[in-house]
Amino acid sequence: MSKSIKYLTTVISVTLGLRLFSMSIIIPFLSAYAMNLKGGSPALTGYALGIFGLTQAVLQIPFGVLSDRIGYKKVMLAGLVMLIAGLLTAAYATSIGWLIFARALQGSGAIVTVGYSWLSSVSGDAERDKILTKLGALLATFTMLSYVLGPLVHIVLNVSQMFVFSAILIVGCFIWVLTSTKQVNPALRKEYAQKHKVKSVFNISHLSKSLILTFNNFLMMAFFFMLPLLLEGNLATNQIWIVLSPSILIAVGVLPYFSKQASKANAKKVLTVLFLLIAVGFFSIYFRTVVSVICGTILLMVGLLSISSIVPMLINREMDNRQRGKGNGVMVSLQYFGSFLGAAVTGKLWGWGLVVAFGFVGAVIFAGIILTNLESKPSNLPLEIETKYETQPQPASKRRYKP
Repeated sequence: MSKSIKYLTTVISVTLGLRLFSMSIIIPFLSAYAMNLKGGSPALTGYALGIFGLTQAVLQIPFGVLSDRIGYKKVMLAGLVMLIAGLLTAAYATSIGWLIFARALQGSGAIVTVGYSWLSSVSGDAERDKILTKLGALLATFTMLSYVLGPLVHIVLNVSQMFVFSAILIVGCFIWVLTSTKQVNPALRKEYAQKHKVKSVFNISHLSKSLILTFNNFLMMAFFFMLPLLLEGNLATNQIWIVLSPSILIAVGVLPYFSKQASKANAKKVLTVLFLLIAVGFFSIYFRTVVSVICGTILLMVGLLSISSIVPMLINREMDNRQRGKGNGVMVSLQYFGSFLGAAVTGKLWGWGLVVAFGFVGAVIFAGIILTNLESKPSNLPLEIETKYETQPQPASKRRYKP
């Protein structure tokens, strides 16, 4: 792997990581915070927590298609601007309605697709699995840091000020991407597209894998909705890091093992095991003791973070470079649609009782296992084409990536 690809991987991974960090440091406090705003209720709090995922789901495909046409860098910068605007709007929200609008605006910066596509397009088959696994590990690491540092930041800053703090972090990311990366030339993909037939990303294999991420994100947001409420009376919201930090640290540590096993044609077995770990994790946290919640959270983080890293790696193996934006857009749209449903549905069911909410979660886990084992093995390998990590087209004899 060349130094320039390593550096690009670092820039994109850290940018997406800080984007996730800026949102995650607030999530543990968002349920309690939103309930105290004007008009706050369990159902509307669930929408405030999950609307971010809905707007992400709606806009990932348009952002992906646009990035295929005008380039990844421009679209990523535009998405960062939208996220900054949403964070600043949330900082001054006085009602649950304004908070829901602000979270929707934050989600409109749908750049996860762009990040996956950008890194996948400049890497070869041998490098891609490692790069995407590194991306998943870094995202998990930033999530861990957010739950360690978030409560500490919350001691000094209230939730509104934390939104401003997050906006400042994203401004730094915007400047970094703007000044230190080059555009991947989209003209080369268009030229090759005229000579080769491109397999559509709307196929059973791609969509079924993407739906696995839908179920996974549903479960993740359901867990984050439940956690602060389950710990009421045992731990304060600014002490949730005691539960989450070791859990995510363990999850990051075992992620390379599960990723390696999945890359050895054992993907179905690995994903099934991970869903079973999630099932045991939810069963454990149902008992609401500190010990059971800690044990359950460890299993949940291992399963949720591993699935969220392994499935994108498997999907990008099968994808044509000329439509990575569209293909990853479909994947991430379905992924974030699960985030919206996880928070919104759990918020609604929570008002009906714990048994109902946990029962529905169990049904989602079962559906994920069934889908994992029904998903068929792809019949053909991805078509690889050359890309150029620069701004201008080059003669055919020079069309290759240069560090």
